[in-house]
Amino acid sequence: QQQQHSSTNKAMDLFQQALSIRIESLGHNHVDVATALNNIGRIHVQLDEFDQALGYYEDALRIRREVLGPDSLDYAATAFNAGQSFHQKGELTRAAELYHEFLRVALMKFGHGHRDVAVVLSGIAQIHQEKREHDKALELYDASLCAGRAALGEDHSEIAMLLNRMGNFHFERERLDDALRCYKRGLRIERRVLPPDHPNIVVTLSNLGEIHRQRGEWDEAAKMYGDCLDILRAKHDNKDHGDVASTLSTIGLIHDQRGDTCLSLHYLQDALLMRRRLVGSEHLDVSATLVYIGTILYRKSVFSVAMELFSESLRIRKAALGDDHRDVAFVLYNIALVHQQRGCHKEAIESYSETLRIEKLVLGKNHRDVSMTLFKLGEVNKAAGDLEEALKCFKESLAVERSLLSSSSSPGNSANANRTAVDTGQRYQQPATSGGSDPAAMARALNEIGNLHLARGDVVPMMEAFNEASRLYRMAGLSPNNVIVSGALYALEFSCPAAAPAA
Repeated sequence: QQQQHSSTNKAMDLFQQALSIRIESLGHNHVDVATALNNIGRIHVQLDEFDQALGYYEDALRIRREVLGPDSLDYAATAFNAGQSFHQKGELTRAAELYHEFLRVALMKFGHGHRDVAVVLSGIAQIHQEKREHDKALELYDASLCAGRAALGEDHSEIAMLLNRMGNFHFERERLDDALRCYKRGLRIERRVLPPDHPNIVVTLSNLGEIHRQRGEWDEAAKMYGDCLDILRAKHDNKDHGDVASTLSTIGLIHDQRGDTCLSLHYLQDALLMRRRLVGSEHLDVSATLVYIGTILYRKSVFSVAMELFSESLRIRKAALGDDHRDVAFVLYNIALVHQQRGCHKEAIESYSETLRIEKLVLGKNHRDVSMTLFKLGEVNKAAGDLEEALKCFKESLAVERSLLSSSSSPGNSANANRTAVDTGQRYQQPATSGGSDPAAMARALNEIGNLHLARGDVVPMMEAFNEASRLYRMAGLSPNNVIVSGALYALEFSCPAAAPAA
């Protein structure tokens, strides 16, 4: 990489010298000057210096338009280059204007069945995708695919790349069947036209594996990622590599999800050892793997080892990220769960309280993770006998859920955000979203509030809480018999209709 950077700098120096010579001998407004400007712009793009690139592209664009005319291919090529830089900067409107200018000239010169037409149509489609104009984006992706097939045939790596891009488009829209079809077609082409260890094949296999994973098709997911692992190991001569470690970790998580704990731990431990060899013991990737292994051991009730792993992960994250980071809060939450399961109420309360402090600081007071932590704090305080503090925590958790419900009901907010259960399990590395509330989470908080009022002999607020919990369980598609009174299943069906307010 250092050698490549040195070569790029050398190319930049040579192009700058060429530009100076051409300006001196030909003047500022010559097509050869425009060529030198365009070349310098491309070097800046390679260095991710898009503002500097645009300065050169716009000068080249002006010269080529004035000297060659707006219908020349050289003018169109510079328009496309400038469009790409605007696209990288997120200035989508200007990027689309320049892409369309290139498309106008390309259609005039080449017709519809040309590779360059396919490329620019794909770029315009991507802009519409980023603007969430999905129907227009899909129309343009289809047009790009038709142009590419006409120009290149079916078995070409660029057709495979376009199919993968279309797969990404469908995946983003959660249309997994369509995404799966695109990825499979792309993979068939890649295996025919690319070397067997080509990075594009690994990417496509990973995309396919992720779809099968999301659909709960664990065998297929494990097979796809297993194929990735075989390719990566062969490519790197069975030596340690970051991509190999990441794939080992992913396969381990898949086996965990399919319920094969032994195989999961085998892959995750291999990933952990490799990451330690590659990046040392203080890296955040090591911290993440420690959390994954600790989570599995927690579920197996191997609490002492899980605590050691979570504690080591916490130390790494605090050293790397500081005390007030969301990823630190994730590990603290898991440590609190272990303390809670072991009956160490004081330690659990301390860890949950520190988790809550960080979450409120980083996420704000009205967030699903805040509600979860408050609920767990309520559970521990109740178990410790501090009913007043428990009631306060459950009520605050309920208030957060109600706030989320109000927010998700407002225009522009979705009530179908991802949800994380409040009553079981650990949090994983992917955070919960702050979106729409979960009626079942509200019902659980109300259930606990009702039990605390029952313990205090407050009959009216007890019944209000139980009735409202029953109604919310129905709203969540669950039986009202999920309401638990004093630890025993409440077997009576409440008489209020589903839409009735609390009595």
